[in-house]
Formats: sequence, structure tokens, C-alpha cells
Amino acid sequence: MKHLNLAEMNLSQIILGTDGYSERIDKSTAFKIMECYTENGGNVIDTARLYCDGMSEKCVGEFIKGIRDSIYISTKCAHPPLSDMTKNRLSESEIESDINTSLRTIGIDYIDIIWLHRDDESVDVRPVIDTMNKMVKKGKIRYFGASNWTHDRIAEANSYANDTNQQGFIASQPLYNMAVRSKIWDDTLVCIEDEEKKKYDQSQFPVFAFSSQAKGFFEKYATNSLSQKAIDRYLNDNTIKIYKKICNRAEKDNSTISATALQMLIEQSNFDVFPIIGPSNVEQLKSTLNIK
Repeated sequence: MKHLNLAEMNLSQIILGTDGYSERIDKSTAFKIMECYTENGGNVIDTARLYCDGMSEKCVGEFIKGIRDSIYISTKCAHPPLSDMTKNRLSESEIESDINTSLRTIGIDYIDIIWLHRDDESVDVRPVIDTMNKMVKKGKIRYFGASNWTHDRIAEANSYANDTNQQGFIASQPLYNMAVRSKIWDDTLVCIEDEEKKKYDQSQFPVFAFSSQAKGFFEKYATNSLSQKAIDRYLNDNTIKIYKKICNRAEKDNSTISATALQMLIEQSNFDVFPIIGPSNVEQLKSTLNIK
């Protein structure tokens, strides 16, 4: 598995997402997925305070006992309450509370990368950057990134960080995949499309792409096993055209459709892309990693 250096960390380019662990994906299966991932060179496990009401973080924490030094932990904080997605939680007290809870739940002394899970553009970025640097100085986190923040907001925040000799966001975590969306299902998500992609191509700012496999659309379309969510979100003529290109490339490279879709996503970008994958079982993981 290819590794990339980011902020003094030698990260595997493919990142394991853990949404659903201990809930939709039982603990035994989750452990098997994480074992297969780490045995094949993966070293970044991504979770979130939001996922399964903390059970995902707990599951990840139990798995990494004894191998913490070889695993980078990526988790997310400051998500709005699900009952009111318009309410931001970007205050210092809320951010620090979430970080403290994640540290206890995972059972670690520090978080390698913490992501602010949502943005509120009415909030001044300056105190947010100040807060994140306080967390670094306290030793609770090493680095921080922005999930579902626009490129412009990240650039504004990092300009302030640079002007004040502070650490800024080291990467962005938006929705980014090879499929073409049929609809917007959550207006709090930030996706790399059209103008956003041009900005990333120009700045070459690193991206940790979530939903990098578009709900498994390409692999599942080939086997007529698409979920209703994948159908609603991505089934359209433009995505099918891309699917055919992926299939042609997969056959040429003697690779799987899933692995090829990720490779083409990486190749079409003028910035480093770290795809976050979310397999539900070991078989899906092996297909994504092109492991026989």
C-alpha cells in the first residue's frame, strides 16, 4: 500500500473509515476488517465522536491496544446536534469537551488528527484556529483538519494561522468520488465538484476523501446489488459513463472495479488524495485493496 508524508506523518494513502462499528457492523467483523487493513500496510483509522454515539471510537480503541504506536488515529469533533444541524458547536468549550471524551473513549493520550466535523460560516475563523492551537499545546492533539468546510473558509483560516505563526488546518475532509451526484441529500456536506475542484487543483491542498467509493456504487452496479441510497444519489447517465471507463481500465490493469475507481480518483486530482474507505466486511476490503 502506498504511503504519503503529511506533516511529518507517514500515512498510508488508503484510510479505513469506521462508521457503523459496533452497530451496523458487529464488533467481531469490525476487528477482522481492521486486522486485514493493518496487515496489508494500512496505518490510518478514521472515526468520529458522532459515529454510533461513540461506540465506533470505543471499538477502534479496543482494537489498537498494543499497536497504538503503529496506528494514526483520526477522529472528528464539533458536530452539531442531530436534532438541529443549523446549530454550530465551534466554541472552545465544546471542542475541548469532545476531544476529552474521544481521548477517554478511545483510550489514548493524544489524537493524531482531529477534524472539525461541520462548519458555520457565520463564525469567525480566528478564535477557532486559536482554540485548535491551544489543544495542540496541551498535547491533546497533534494536528487538525476541516471536514465539510469549503476551500475558501479553510484558506481564510490558514491565512490567519500563518499571520499569527500558528498551526493551521493540515488537510480537508470533503465528499469526493468518481460518481456524479443526482441530488443533494444533506446541505451541510461540502463536496469537491467543479469550482471547488479547481481551487484544490490550484492550491494542491491535501484531501481526505470521504464517501470515496460513492456508497460502493461501481462495484455494486456491476453485481446488480446497489443500495437504495446509492441509486437515489448516483444512478444517472453521467455516472454510468464513468462506470464504463472504470470497467475498461480495471480490465486493462487486471484490477478490481473498486480499486480502479480509487486509483482514477487519485489520478484525476492535482492534489494528494487520501481516500477513506468504509467496507462492511473483509471481502469488500480485499476488493478495494485489490487483494486476491
